[in-house]
Amino acid sequence: MSAVKERGKTKNTEVAKGFVYGLRTGTPIAFGYIPSAVACGILCKTAGLTAFESLFMSLVVFAGASQFVALNLIVIGSSIPEIVLATAVLNMRHVMMSSSIARRLVPGIGALKKSWICFELTDESFSIASMQREDLLAPEFMFGLNIVGHFTWVSGTVLGFYGTSVMPQNVQDSMGIALYALFIGLLLPSVRKSRPALVVAASGMALSAFIKWTPCFADLNRGIAIMTATGLAALIGALLFPLDKRMGRP
Repeated sequence: MSAVKERGKTKNTEVAKGFVYGLRTGTPIAFGYIPSAVACGILCKTAGLTAFESLFMSLVVFAGASQFVALNLIVIGSSIPEIVLATAVLNMRHVMMSSSIARRLVPGIGALKKSWICFELTDESFSIASMQREDLLAPEFMFGLNIVGHFTWVSGTVLGFYGTSVMPQNVQDSMGIALYALFIGLLLPSVRKSRPALVVAASGMALSAFIKWTPCFADLNRGIAIMTATGLAALIGALLFPLDKRMGRP
């Protein structure tokens, strides 16, 4: 715990630190990755990738939704520029998540550490890090939080690649929804305890549904749609629940 000065007052600032603490915090979401990682491995084999290519993709890309989109584009014969552009736009939300987490990191972290933390950030680890009760996050904590999920995703991909021959087809088909269930499980406890979180989450869902079902937005890229809904929901939260007001400042 450290002390910082705020408007002439000394305030104790709690820091989430420790690699092992990060591992313990990230282990539950890592277990939730297993079904989707296995599904990713199955799709990799279906798309004609080798075991090494499948492993390398999960190691370097490490983005469930983007990997599934890229693999589907490979299956239908899309060109490399099309695949790169589609996955890049879909992952634009990571710019917003990385910017948000960067504000919570302890001061003085080098660019290389920040880049690695942001590279390994996922929707689920971002949610967990954002909901930490501590004011600041140490890099060792973030490394532990992220690495357990990354290792599980890569291992699950390899397992799915080699396990396609022994899994029933209905089991293989059901694994694709696991990430959605995991994210909902992470979101519900937060919105039950926080009115701002509930309003922002509800606004994001409403805006996403509006964009999806409005005819003039029917052809809007999925990544841009996610970014638009997320940005507008965050703006609504910032206007309705200013930070100074929530922290009891004048």
